[in-house]
Amino acid sequence: MINPIQQGYVASSTLNTAQTNKETKTNDTQKTENDKAARIAEQIKNGTYKIDTKATAAAIADSLI
Repeated sequence: MINPIQQGYVASSTLNTAQTNKETKTNDTQKTENDKAARIAEQIKNGTYKIDTKATAAAIADSLI
């Protein structure tokens, strides 16, 4: 027979692990986005930022479909 207390512990442990994994992925994504934004800001400041017009046009066209 399974003790209900143990079931709650297992479910809680799994939930905490899933939450921790989600937070880690979120933090990693946020760090990547911050790094990318900083890189672009530096390029704009230096006058070296180039807009990829083909990629921009393709993204706009895809969003309209």
